[in-house]
Amino acid sequence: MKIKFDEKSKKYIKKNKIKNIVIQVDRNSKQACCGLGSIDFEVFINSKHKVKNFKHINKNDLEIYYEPSLEFYFKDDDEILIKIIGFLNFKKLYVANEVNVLK
Repeated sequence: MKIKFDEKSKKYIKKNKIKNIVIQVDRNSKQACCGLGSIDFEVFINSKHKVKNFKHINKNDLEIYYEPSLEFYFKDDDEILIKIIGFLNFKKLYVANEVNVLK
């Protein structure tokens, strides 16, 4: 599993001096009928306190923590793409990959 960032998210991370990110499965979304079979992920910035038994990667002076269960959804050669969404000062990192568990 490889974690990649698009150019806008790289600039955002550098500009805001983000030291660590935490990626975990979003267990609260997709509870309606149209969300069955797909999984969403949450990305938290500078939230090292959320880490319990998470796995750890260092990438370009950025600590990345992720739940071990992510390895269930992404194989070794898969890429997790982190992008940014938002407007002006209201920006947020997110996992751009869509995972369908029904296939």
